[in-house]
Amino acid sequence: MTRQRVFKISVLLLIFISGFLTCIRGQAPPTVTELDPSVTLSIDLPKRTRIQFYTGSEKTEESSSRKTKVGAGFSFRMKPVHRGFLDSFDTDKQHVLVLGTVYEFSRATEGEEVKDEHKWILDGTFRYEFAKRLLFSDRNRFENRWIDGDHHFRYRNRPALERPFKALKREFTPYIASEAVWDQRYKKWNILKFSAGVMFPVYSRFSLDLFYDRQHCTTCVDPNTNIFGLDLGISLRLGKKK
Repeated sequence: MTRQRVFKISVLLLIFISGFLTCIRGQAPPTVTELDPSVTLSIDLPKRTRIQFYTGSEKTEESSSRKTKVGAGFSFRMKPVHRGFLDSFDTDKQHVLVLGTVYEFSRATEGEEVKDEHKWILDGTFRYEFAKRLLFSDRNRFENRWIDGDHHFRYRNRPALERPFKALKREFTPYIASEAVWDQRYKKWNILKFSAGVMFPVYSRFSLDLFYDRQHCTTCVDPNTNIFGLDLGISLRLGKKK
């Protein structure tokens, strides 16, 4: 690994660590803990395209209530270049650039009040593979949200680092990531997350992603949140493998 690449990785790690320390400094207000389960079905189609469906539950940012969500998306991937990441569960990792769009509907209930949210998402994820199978990804996401008819825009940036390992003839992939959110309503970066997790196969086309998020939000009802999440992934392929 060259000195330049070592420098780049060191800078990224410093960004992740600084994000985590920023979240820790905000511990004066009470910290809440939540569990966010979800299920994701990914179907690879011919010509480097994919459709995805998901459902799950999480706490809303605007109140202390929880919401259930369902979503569907379509993505297009550039020609595979990361041959070290021939991941049968998340084939996006093979591609240097993935462009996608997602529609999501969610509903939150607090007492007798019901809030519906429609979300239209556009995102692009760039990936670069360093030596030793160390993969860097940077997701840029643009969200248009309609909450009970009120519209606003958000931008999210999520850099991440991951590396697969093998133990007991099984491969697993630990990762770290951070995410910053800019919200049009407040004209500022109001949410910062530090994440760590591991993804591993459980059976045939099934995988499990276990993760922990530390979230700090300057505009949320709960400023500090510990999020423990799990996502059951189901991966299918139709047509000829690309």
